[in-house]
Amino acid sequence: MNKIVLNNEKITTDLDDTVNYELVDNEKLGVKLLNIKVLNSTNIELDYDFSDFKLEVSFEVLPNVSFNIYEKITGTNARIRTKYFIKENSSVYLSKFNNIDSINECIVVNLDGEGASILYNLKTISIKEENYDILTYHNCKNTNSEIITNGVCIKDGKILFNVSSFIPNGNSKCIASQNNKIINLTDNECIIKPNLYIDEYDVVANHSAWIGTFNNDELFYLQSRGISYDEAIKLLINGFLTDKLNITDKAKEDIIEIIDNYWR
Repeated sequence: MNKIVLNNEKITTDLDDTVNYELVDNEKLGVKLLNIKVLNSTNIELDYDFSDFKLEVSFEVLPNVSFNIYEKITGTNARIRTKYFIKENSSVYLSKFNNIDSINECIVVNLDGEGASILYNLKTISIKEENYDILTYHNCKNTNSEIITNGVCIKDGKILFNVSSFIPNGNSKCIASQNNKIINLTDNECIIKPNLYIDEYDVVANHSAWIGTFNNDELFYLQSRGISYDEAIKLLINGFLTDKLNITDKAKEDIIEIIDNYWR
């Protein structure tokens, strides 16, 4: 698997000829620019460890490419903007796990060719403040987006998901789906803003937004099988934060270990 590790000022890579990249410092704006071009169907793992710097990432996915991404963000304070430019008949499947003290992230998805698609699956554990703006632009006919945002708030955590999908007039046969859910185990306010800006009739567009705690029936069932309340919560969170992630068994085990550390 291709891999890029960015640890503040240092980048290490292990890439084959399916992926090109460059890392540029914009000293005037104080931003690192990471540009990635995907030439052929492939997988990649992105591992970001932030202390306090700004990052802008740009993905250009060429036509007829199937691209699977696993992205993990850790550290203390992240400010990041990520842009995707997905060409015709290309698909992106992104599995994303965040375990960071605080983050402000803007994600911009451009579906720039017929048959372009993305499945964006974000999972996060919030212990402080996390703000996400996710904007998906269906710039051609017959494009498909599925945006999944799942978060768990603990300690001083609070989450804002601001998710917007845009389909202009004339871009028929598009599908835009949003599934937003926050499990809030704190007294803090969490917010989900699902937005659909649709100017075309011949499309399928839907969204869901849910904030709350786990279902009492689920907890009762697990406890009736001799599982403690805390262990039942942990099991449900494990399932919630690994659902639909297209990742290796080792990556899934790492996520479960992170979750276990919060509930020891």
